[in-house]
Amino acid sequence: MLSGDLSPGTEPETPSFDTEPPAPMQGRISQSSPEDKLPGKGIGLTGKFILFSILPFLLVCAGSLWYFTQLVMPRMDTQVTETMSDAIWNIEQRHLREQSRSNARQVRQYLFRHPDLINRNFNRDIYFKKIAIKKIGTSGYTFLYERPRPGGIWRSWAHINPNIVGKDLSELKADQPDFNAFWSILTAVETKPSAEGFYLWQDKGQTSRWYLIVTKVRGTPYVTGTAFKAEEIEENVSLLRKQARQITTEALQGTLLAMGLGALLAASIFIFYGRRTTRRIIHLSEVADRISLGDLTIPVHVDSRDEIGELAEAISRMRDSISVAIKRLRSKNNR
Repeated sequence: MLSGDLSPGTEPETPSFDTEPPAPMQGRISQSSPEDKLPGKGIGLTGKFILFSILPFLLVCAGSLWYFTQLVMPRMDTQVTETMSDAIWNIEQRHLREQSRSNARQVRQYLFRHPDLINRNFNRDIYFKKIAIKKIGTSGYTFLYERPRPGGIWRSWAHINPNIVGKDLSELKADQPDFNAFWSILTAVETKPSAEGFYLWQDKGQTSRWYLIVTKVRGTPYVTGTAFKAEEIEENVSLLRKQARQITTEALQGTLLAMGLGALLAASIFIFYGRRTTRRIIHLSEVADRISLGDLTIPVHVDSRDEIGELAEAISRMRDSISVAIKRLRSKNNR
């Protein structure tokens, strides 16, 4: 023990401790020049929080938006349009086939019930005419023509255009540049019960695309035809295509709005918590700075339960420990 080494009668020397921060140190701290301080600040915590949290989020949103608008939306629009076009055409073709078959059955029934009706009077018999000639949509219609015997003439007997009734259909070739396509469909019933296809037809200087279905009338030499202007279906397809594009555009706008609001909300949350965290850290930094200058009465105001709260408790314990240590040193010094 240190007290055993002392000679009798001598009092042990009590080491002296300064209970206040030395004046020279205070002077050095207060008189320090800017060159003696730490280097200038870089990016603060809020800036880093924005840089490493919000910016990547915005980049991901921008990338997702570009991918959706440039790749997904055009492909989806094309697929939807093609699917709708095919579906409409399939439905319309089935409808026209059924219309042609129904006309063939009705014509057959009427002819068998009226065996005295000759072909020259087909277009004059109002009841037969209602069966053989019908309007379909805006431009479509049905008609009736006769299959010839070998080497004979393909002749029309019931038609919406009275100028064609009773005429050789091959004579129409002179005014029609795409007559071969029309003729191949018209005469295909020589070897099969029905035929269909597209052809171009010129009328009054305008060329239109038509769709034709022909069906044999069983037990007779006659054939029913159903002609429909393809442009009428294509107009409906175009209208549905515009509606589909409008829907996809509205979906894109809704997505943009949702992503924008989401980005704004996320940025607001990031900035709010970032600034809150930064204020706490700045407060703890000021507390530590004041403690280093000897101010042991400064309170620590942090009420969070996360890592920053643990840091605040550690600084508070450090402040209390230093205060207790100084009190002990003062009591020893005053003995």
